Formats: sequence, structure tokens, C-alpha cells
Amino acid sequence: MDQSLVFIRVTFASVFYDAIRTLEQYWDVVVDAIENGTIPDVFDLGRCKPYLEAQVKPNPDRALELRMVDRSVPGWLKDIWPLLTVIVTAASGIYSTFTPKIRHSVGPSVDIQSYNYGASECLVGRGYDPVNDHNLFRISNTEHFEYLDCAKVESIQSLCQAWQLQHGKQYELVVTTQDGLWRYRMGDIIEIGGFDPADGQPLIRFIERRGVAIRIAGEFLSETMFKSAVHLVAEALGSVLEFVTEVDDRKNPRRYGFFVELDGELGSHPDYAPRIIHDFLCTDPGYKKWADYGRIGVSTVRLVARGTFQEYREWRMVVTGNPMGQMKVPISTLDPATKEWLASKVVLEVGNL
Repeated sequence: MDQSLVFIRVTFASVFYDAIRTLEQYWDVVVDAIENGTIPDVFDLGRCKPYLEAQVKPNPDRALELRMVDRSVPGWLKDIWPLLTVIVTAASGIYSTFTPKIRHSVGPSVDIQSYNYGASECLVGRGYDPVNDHNLFRISNTEHFEYLDCAKVESIQSLCQAWQLQHGKQYELVVTTQDGLWRYRMGDIIEIGGFDPADGQPLIRFIERRGVAIRIAGEFLSETMFKSAVHLVAEALGSVLEFVTEVDDRKNPRRYGFFVELDGELGSHPDYAPRIIHDFLCTDPGYKKWADYGRIGVSTVRLVARGTFQEYREWRMVVTGNPMGQMKVPISTLDPATKEWLASKVVLEVGNL
């Protein structure tokens, strides 16, 4: 809580949003700890705690300042860190929903920059306009990228070089790295957003992951379809913070189920949400065909408790042993353990019209 903080860097926007929530939840505990020079027993630090606590000194003056902060007003984090200028984080794709929430807490004067497009395999790109456009990246020149045309049959003949790309078209990234990957299919679908006038390097936008969606019959729905469907129900259901799609097999016919966490109050017509989603998904010919055959039922929407997806990331961190910075909420899942865990967090199912 040092007043001199100027810069924050965090892997994903969701992680920073979780940190804000945690600070709000334990505000009095944190301020008391600053006043007394202690580390609260919020998390189990084991044998590390006494060594860490030895570095913490009582600061009653700072605690008094923090108690004066009004956390109900927009930009309240600037009252804690008045010099805060920049937050660098991944804010594209599924993380774009967190940007307005973070903006509400930090106010208008702090730049939120989506600076890198990174992957486990390599650095894909750097933000072309990281302050104003969180999903436009200049392709990295540290590796060699090729582009598999999504509109063509998957073959070597459909592989394009940078100079063959067309503005507005979608491609799957294929990378050859300095560390030994050769023509490795990354599974990321990108769209060409333009070309850098300085040297012609492609400017790309992340669209979705390839082949990770789920199916019930012979249809195939992409992550983009699910995200668009949830976006459409915001007015009826309420502002959606995060969601996960599943195959809901609680009764026949099977249907797409949505576990949804709202960011605020329930909307004016929540029971309309399943039908709105179903009607939108029917714009996909494959989905409509199987729905008309009676093989796919009307979607279900189950609301989970506030904070569920923050808790999900913590749960997955324990289960997998991976750090919090690598924990992502999937757009869709077939994992029985994940489905069971999310079902245990449901507080309301809407749509019983």
C-alpha cells in the first residue's frame, strides 16, 4: 500500500480484478495489519510468516490515511496510490470484460495498456496502440510466423506468408521458433487488422481458440458464438462478468448450459435469457438443423454466487499446482469435475417460463 506506487504489471486483467475484490473484502483487516505491523491470517503462509512479518513495521499514520478512503466512489484506488500512472496487463479476448471494472476503480487518469500478446510457445506480438486498442498487436519479429487460411481446406497449400495476407481475413497462427518448434500450429485464430506503415508487418487481432468449443450433435459452435450470445442477454439478465458453457445433460434433449456470474444486480427480464441465447445460436445453420430435429434443447442459464470465478481460479491453482498468473476461466468445458464444482455454486436458475 506504498503511496509511491507508479506502475502495476499483472499477467491477466482478471488477476488484477480479483486483487481489487480481495482488497475490498478484507479492507479492515488490511488496514489494521498496516497499523499494527502484522501480516493477517487470511492465507496460510506456514513457516514463511515470521520471516515476512519481521520486514513489516507498524505505520499508524498510513492506516489513518487509508481509513479516510471512500471506496464507494469511482477512482478510489487513486486515493490509495495517487502516483499510479500505468497498469500493464492482458486485456484482450475474454479479459476485455474486466477493463471497465478496473477503470471504475482506478479512474480516468490511469493508462490501462494491453502491451503483449504472449503464449507458452513464444511472444506473438506487441501492442500497436496499447492504450486505446487492447486487441491490436504488431506481429513479433523474433520468431517466424505463417498463417493458415481459415476459409480454406487445411493443407500446406493453404499456408500463407506475411506478404500474402488480406486485411479482414482470419488465419490460424503457425510458428517456427528459435527454440526448435517447426511449423507448430498454435491454435489461435487471428484476424488481420492492417499492416504497420513503417515496414509492412501484419497487425493482428485475437479472435478465439481453434477447436476448443463443444458440440451436442453434428453442429460446431465457436467461442465467438458463445461470447456473442452472452453479450446479447446483458439487458435482460444483467451485466455479465464471466461465464462458462457446458453440455447440460440433466434432461433430454441435451442443451448448452451457461454458468454465469453477474457484475451487479439481476436484469429486468432474466427468464428471457435462455430463449434469447437459443434463438441467437439458431443463426448457426448446424445448430438450427439439430434443434429443429429435436436433438438440441433450449439453453439453460444458471447464475453462480458473486466471486465464484475468482474462487475457481484459486481452486484450479490448488488442483493443478500452477501459479495464479496461469489460471484462466475457459469459455467452455467438458470436464466433469469443473461442471460439478460450478453446479455447487449455483444460486438461481432462470428461464422457467
